[in-house]
Amino acid sequence: MKTVPARHQETVADPVEWSRRDFVRLSGGCAGYLAAGLAAVPLTTRRAYGARALGQVVAESDFARIERLGEGIWAVVSTPLKNGTTHFETTSNGGIVLGSQGLVHIEGYMSEEGAAWVAEHSERLTGERPTHVVVTHFHADHCHGLPGAVSSPQFVYATPTTKMLMAAREEPLLPGQTLHEEAGGLIDLGGVTVRLTPRKGHTASDVTIEVEEQQVVFCGDLVWNEMFPNFVDAIPSHQVRHCEEILGRPGIRYVPGHGAIGDAAALANYLGLLQDLETAGRKAVEQGLTPLEATAAYRIPEALGEFLQFGGDYVERAFVAWDRELRGDQ
Repeated sequence: MKTVPARHQETVADPVEWSRRDFVRLSGGCAGYLAAGLAAVPLTTRRAYGARALGQVVAESDFARIERLGEGIWAVVSTPLKNGTTHFETTSNGGIVLGSQGLVHIEGYMSEEGAAWVAEHSERLTGERPTHVVVTHFHADHCHGLPGAVSSPQFVYATPTTKMLMAAREEPLLPGQTLHEEAGGLIDLGGVTVRLTPRKGHTASDVTIEVEEQQVVFCGDLVWNEMFPNFVDAIPSHQVRHCEEILGRPGIRYVPGHGAIGDAAALANYLGLLQDLETAGRKAVEQGLTPLEATAAYRIPEALGEFLQFGGDYVERAFVAWDRELRGDQ
């Protein structure tokens, strides 16, 4: 592996001005997934989303908070449904990792305003501007705000597939490093090593980020906490296998793509949900059921608890993804 150098209302409300092109990007990723079904979600449920902090909260806004997880490491936890108002500034979770020779930001977030908010508080906490930014995948809520966080000669790390898909959606693509989609890479920050591991499952190309010294893994959207995940671009068998590899390790704190930070116990039900959907998806294809028929027959096992769902079609998206993969339409 190569080492490289160092407002309270019940309707959807958006405090940022968005162009028509912004909304096209939004609808294709997880920000649109969150926004689309808000009308069906009770206010109390929205307030609960991402409400529990695991680390020490060192900065907070209407749309996100920053939690200190240890020496030189912070998680950005987005709260897009806070107090019943929809906030698209960051939307996805991310992170900040500091070493003696560099500073990594994880994710570019949904808007330049949100990315700039993270960068401003990061500089207050560390005294540094980011030297590296890692983008986990191409969905707009993870990359659209990049210009608000970085400028030359800083490095933006993404896989070739992620860069290609970003370019196809006209997302900002700043000069940077391309991660080998098999080997991944290491970023040596000076006393802190950030391991970048290319994976797939939520999309055709995902990246997880592990800070071994602090036992923290940033999972991107392969992992969601207490939320039914978005399968719109999923290759579900890969998502299950990679989550089985990532999750369940004692002592590790996991920063999901959306939802609160959790440990292995907190995310056990999420992994169980993916595995149960796999069983149901494979059975549906074997029986010749359509995704709509499979959806009508499916119930999340009570033992797995509750998952925040924003609309009835999100379970169907899971069965569409399994049907697409198993029938070779990927």
